Amino acid sequence: MTSIAEPRREAGPEFASGGAVGRRPTWVRAALLVAVLGALALQSPVPWSWLWLAVPTAVAVALLSSWRFGVAAVGVVALLAVALTVLGSAQGLWVWWIPAAALVGAWMGLREEGSGPSAGQRAWMLVPALALAALLPWLAHYRELVAAVERELIAGDTQLLELLRQLGTSGDRLRAMEKTVTENAALRRAALPLVIPTVLFLWVGLLVTAGRALAARAAHALRWPRLSRASLRDWRLPDAALWVFLAGLALLVAPWPAWAPTGWTLLLNAGFGYCTQGVAVAQSYFLARGVPPPVIIMTMLFFFMIAMPMFVLSTAALGLSDVWLDYRRLEPVADGDPNEGDR
Repeated sequence: MTSIAEPRREAGPEFASGGAVGRRPTWVRAALLVAVLGALALQSPVPWSWLWLAVPTAVAVALLSSWRFGVAAVGVVALLAVALTVLGSAQGLWVWWIPAAALVGAWMGLREEGSGPSAGQRAWMLVPALALAALLPWLAHYRELVAAVERELIAGDTQLLELLRQLGTSGDRLRAMEKTVTENAALRRAALPLVIPTVLFLWVGLLVTAGRALAARAAHALRWPRLSRASLRDWRLPDAALWVFLAGLALLVAPWPAWAPTGWTLLLNAGFGYCTQGVAVAQSYFLARGVPPPVIIMTMLFFFMIAMPMFVLSTAALGLSDVWLDYRRLEPVADGDPNEGDR
């Protein structure tokens, strides 16, 4: 059993029980977050819309339970995850993401003692969701999912062309648009089976972040210590993430076409992780030289917008090289507490 009796650090007057001075109460921010998730759920197709609320709830409950009760709670969460997976497998692929997210939350809760996990370690805790995304193309209902997404996109193309006709577009211009839509549909049809697992993984990753935010609000309401907060400049993936990247690359170059969706899922998501690590290295470099954070953010956004492919490739290469060179060991640490708690 873990201890939550002692706060992680001394609480100043700005962290009184009513919330930070000048800030909205915790329950108001939690209600706003739930309202946003509910609104997004209303705009999404059923049954996948249920994940907007189910995944954050599962993450928050599992995180707080494992933080409070330790390994015993993780065992209960794992048993419930297996039961939900077995009983809900007939309902479709959407059910599988709830137990995967609950396992992520339980892992996060175990690591909350002390200063908590770093940003890169938190990203590595998404491995249960990444494993599900990699296995998704091999599950029974995956082809049905791809077909359903394709039908939704085709319906969107039809509505777009109909809107253009209503706006008075005709002749060569309309025929050019129809040709473009047809060509894009053919490329999309080939790419959808490869990218759907990655899109779902990134979506669930955002929902896990929302669940952690809900857990932070609940911990504040229960007078527990604040959840740890990691800084982007400390983002560093564990060395095992490199094997995930290499495994994805190996599956793509191997003569096994059936493994291409799994290979792309591992490669793309590990690549996104190293891209973020490259951004963290650049941010640390500029912060160590006194560049204000707003200037750093605006500069990176500018380069991302005008040269996105170059930006992504260069930051991913920087992040990968950081595995061996560890650039931030050569830089002085900027002022500030990277583990400042959630508010």
